[in-house]
Amino acid sequence: MNKKLTIWITLAVLAAAGAVSCIKQPATSAMDGWEKIGEDTSSGEPDDPEDPDGPENPQTPDDPTPDPPQDEHWFLTRGIVCGWDDVNAPKTLDYIDIARKHGLNTFSIYGGPRGQQVWTNFESDCARYGIDLEYEEHMMSFLLPRNLFNTHPEYFRMNENGVRIDDANGCPSNKDALEIVYRKAQEIGRNYKSTNHKYYFWQDDGGGRCYCPECKDYNASDQALIYENVCIEALKEIDPEAKLCHLCYATTTDPPKKVKPHEDIFLEFAPFYRNWYYPLKDSWVEGVNGMTHAKYLKSLHDHLEVFPVETAQVLEYWLDDSMWSGWNRSQLKEVPWDINVFQSDLETYAKYGIRHITCYTAYVGPQYVMKFGYPDFLIEYADGLRDFVKK
Repeated sequence: MNKKLTIWITLAVLAAAGAVSCIKQPATSAMDGWEKIGEDTSSGEPDDPEDPDGPENPQTPDDPTPDPPQDEHWFLTRGIVCGWDDVNAPKTLDYIDIARKHGLNTFSIYGGPRGQQVWTNFESDCARYGIDLEYEEHMMSFLLPRNLFNTHPEYFRMNENGVRIDDANGCPSNKDALEIVYRKAQEIGRNYKSTNHKYYFWQDDGGGRCYCPECKDYNASDQALIYENVCIEALKEIDPEAKLCHLCYATTTDPPKKVKPHEDIFLEFAPFYRNWYYPLKDSWVEGVNGMTHAKYLKSLHDHLEVFPVETAQVLEYWLDDSMWSGWNRSQLKEVPWDINVFQSDLETYAKYGIRHITCYTAYVGPQYVMKFGYPDFLIEYADGLRDFVKK
């Protein structure tokens, strides 16, 4: 059977079983790192333990020609999203060196040991080479702590059966709950300040919306925006240049209908259910959960009717090995990278006016190198974003 077809069928089967659905993933998933944002994830082991059986300090290609000034690039944001374990072994896979030589300029690292010297050193190295650090996280369980449910169930969403539940998100029509969200947004903003003033307070992964009488006429994107409009006002008090993401993903694939975004809310388009074996422009292609590329392109178009195109950002999964490995680091699979699909997708996004792109590289770390060799696709991804010329 065709290798691509085999892997895609496997992905679809995993989705049907819940492994690739937008619900909370098992403890081994990338989402587990996001849900434990405040915890110390360091193991006490050396930053880059030597592996006698592994490759000896693989190197990236020689320095390319000098990077042109920022305003000469079409894609202004050229980023990655991954875990601390992926970037914390520079002798095996040096993400900062890749960024320096090949033009990546934005890192979002989950699970980092913030407050420890090793993280402070990493921050300093990123700053030295002009790499922004930001934090993309599912945040509602931190903005509205679920332990409040016992005393204030009215803060949390009502399901279709009229029952208040604390499984995800909340009731955005509850004013007292919004005050808590406001205070928590400032607390998180102070503790996880972004160097580029961009913040990401995502809704709970795959969480449902509220069906109480006050909320039932708002779709999932409207309800997310109610929270986001509160959060951006809170962030503005501690960072006047703050911008906050509205995530188009899973339950928020349809754009908001009733709620208008604050002027500093920017769109982040995350086509999680697409098919990565075909370019997005092939509109007839179907991914999982019934999502076709045509539906995604319509979603992007409709969202750009609501949010500014100048700040709109794409969050892609071309290099997300956590997804291909079923969110199980002990069963790593090789990333099915297709540079032709990638380049076609860049052209598609550019035609919509998108100038900000980031991509998961979760699980593409030292263990990946030991098993599959050096991931040259990281270089091709970085070079592709840096060198892209809009037709």
